[in-house]
Amino acid sequence: MKQSTVTSIICTLCVLSTVIISFITYMDIDNSFSFGFILGYVVFIIVVSFYWIIKLISNIKKVKWFELRKRLLKFVGLFISFSAAIYIFTYMFRSSQIDMYDLSIPFAMALSLTFFDLFSFKES
Repeated sequence: MKQSTVTSIICTLCVLSTVIISFITYMDIDNSFSFGFILGYVVFIIVVSFYWIIKLISNIKKVKWFELRKRLLKFVGLFISFSAAIYIFTYMFRSSQIDMYDLSIPFAMALSLTFFDLFSFKES
């Protein structure tokens, strides 16, 4: 598998923009250019998210049922493992503050580890 040109450009722009945004926020630069750049960055991230979701769905259609079933089982296993790990670490380090926690981080980690190659790579 090799990375597509569009994905390479998007990833490069995303990394560069994130570095610039980090610099702007760390140095507390406040002018109209920085505000416009931050607004453009937010729009860029939203558009890229929609692009990746559409590309993921179109590539999932090409995957055979057996491969998709393996990926879904891997996703469920990773999600349960990450959720359990967060719950255990929360119990070990902050046992007095234990309550229901957010499931978005284990969900995103499991999703990205399972399906990353479907929305960022194309077959050679």
